[in-house]
Amino acid sequence: MNDIPMNENEKIITSIEMRLRLIDIEYNNLEESEMIKQIKRIYTEEYGEKIPANIDIFQSSESSELKNDESGYDGTAIHFSSKKNNINEVYVISQGSQGKEDWVYNVKAMFAGKEYRQASAVDKFVSNSIDQFQSNSNKTLDFSKIPVIGLSHSLAHNNNTTAHLAYGTFDKIYSVNGAQTNYYQLYLADDVFAQSVRKQFSISRLDEDAIYDLDPNKLREFAENYYKDEAKNIHQLISKDDPLYAVSGTRGFFTLGDTKFVDTDPNHEGLRPLIDKVPDHVIKDFQEIAIQYTVSSRKGGIDAVLKDILGINMSVIREIDGIGSFLDLYFTEQEKINAMLVEVNKKLPGLMEKIKTITGNSDVLFGELLKAGYVTSEQKDELVSTFQNIEKELVDTEKSIETLLIWRNSNSYLSAQIGADFGAYLRVKDNIESLMASFETLQKKEYQNILHGIISNHGIAEVLAELSGDGKSYIGNDMVLSTGSGDKMIQVNISATLRMYTMGKVILSEKEDVITKLESTIEGIIYHAYEEEKRQVINKINDMESNPIAYTNLLRKHVYYSRNSKTVRGINVHETLHPLHERAKLDTEVKSLHMSIVAGHEHLEIYRKSIEELFDEEKRVALLFDLMGG
Repeated sequence: MNDIPMNENEKIITSIEMRLRLIDIEYNNLEESEMIKQIKRIYTEEYGEKIPANIDIFQSSESSELKNDESGYDGTAIHFSSKKNNINEVYVISQGSQGKEDWVYNVKAMFAGKEYRQASAVDKFVSNSIDQFQSNSNKTLDFSKIPVIGLSHSLAHNNNTTAHLAYGTFDKIYSVNGAQTNYYQLYLADDVFAQSVRKQFSISRLDEDAIYDLDPNKLREFAENYYKDEAKNIHQLISKDDPLYAVSGTRGFFTLGDTKFVDTDPNHEGLRPLIDKVPDHVIKDFQEIAIQYTVSSRKGGIDAVLKDILGINMSVIREIDGIGSFLDLYFTEQEKINAMLVEVNKKLPGLMEKIKTITGNSDVLFGELLKAGYVTSEQKDELVSTFQNIEKELVDTEKSIETLLIWRNSNSYLSAQIGADFGAYLRVKDNIESLMASFETLQKKEYQNILHGIISNHGIAEVLAELSGDGKSYIGNDMVLSTGSGDKMIQVNISATLRMYTMGKVILSEKEDVITKLESTIEGIIYHAYEEEKRQVINKINDMESNPIAYTNLLRKHVYYSRNSKTVRGINVHETLHPLHERAKLDTEVKSLHMSIVAGHEHLEIYRKSIEELFDEEKRVALLFDLMGG
């Protein structure tokens, strides 16, 4: 695949494969030393030489600018520098969606266009990183024109690109399977763009939601033209089967920059043609629900969402677990119940209108999934039926609330009202249980496998796997080299091979250190201790023989004399001190351990030679072993 044109100052990361592998290791959340080690390894594998620059790492968790940031942004800044090789450049890898918090942000930021805190965090982090690297270099390097390149995947593309367009954060951006930029989001993040939109379409600054009523196609064309100069520095690689690509043509999203496509799932057409057939008013209903969710969740999480969108007061619902608690709440919290019923009655019809719009298109949606080969005919029918049941249960819930209100507004006896209220509660409870059964249908393994297959095309590994050529391919983040032809084709995971070779050397080196320590211990504790004991015995013998009178008390202690005038006049010791008889055996064992180290190195070199012989010199496999093995 032809590579992307680079800035003249981009001297380190010059290939798509290197960028993708670098973006991928960011998800491993490595310690600084380990990340530097991995960057060096990948560079050597890709370019066949040691990296010609020093590497400094600065992570978002260290940033003083993000100390109190609650956006959920994660990223790593990498500074490559070498005065000798005239290298001075910074790469910032923003991390894509991982946990629940990121996917909640996805809905708020990208789909609803109501959030941009992570994009703001990117800009702060980049600025803080430059200051940190300049400080580390003791200001010996020129940072006034240092290129800052953004690398990103998924949500991170949206963050990096929004920061680039709104704040001028990057000189260039490279992304894979990115969540596209959203012009509703930029309307909030970029004041100058917002001012231009208001002028162009004559909308009021006071009406924040007026932008959602504009023709989305005209607004997209305006945004694309407005940011056309900045778009020249944005480069994307996208799988046609990526689910984020599927939704990138819907209202709000617009794709900027130079974009190249790969097909990671030739067996399926991808979801983009399907999503493109969804009417704009359906997408708008999705969007309005997302906006409501965003605003409400900011106020108080899921409880606030349920209260604002459905009118349900969860503090009331949680208190009801049977007729006893219902009656107790009924007589003590009547005002809360009344307020909740009024809210549900007011809000549920509007929500139902949107739900009906969405479920009303389910036959078309799942019909397209059938055409694209994602589901079977039986699965399509079951899914349509399931979503129709979801709508039915929500409609029944709405009717139960309406009936309850009719009884409350009548002049019936209190007992009748209580009975009607509790009856409505039971019906709503049945509706919820039926909804849960529908949700369980959607959780069936066969549907989860379909979903997993779709989502897998969002990964970096799948894109890397498509970048094969000249006998090189990838499995995950590992490089695979091929040799031979036809039935005799051999594939070698060269990354795993080099890891085994280098780790084998490390393990043998560590083993040798342990053996050396063992020898020292044997010499110091066993042999030395024996010699020290022997020396003390000889000294004692010499003392006894040279000063026998001093040991008279030993004679008196063991032999009875009627008079104490007896004394010792001479001592002559006939000693025999044998050598430590286990020494020869220990020497043999230690020698055997040393020989195992030699044998280990020999096995590694035989393994290396066998791999090298599989490839010709052009593959530079021998050089890779030299560089990685030391």
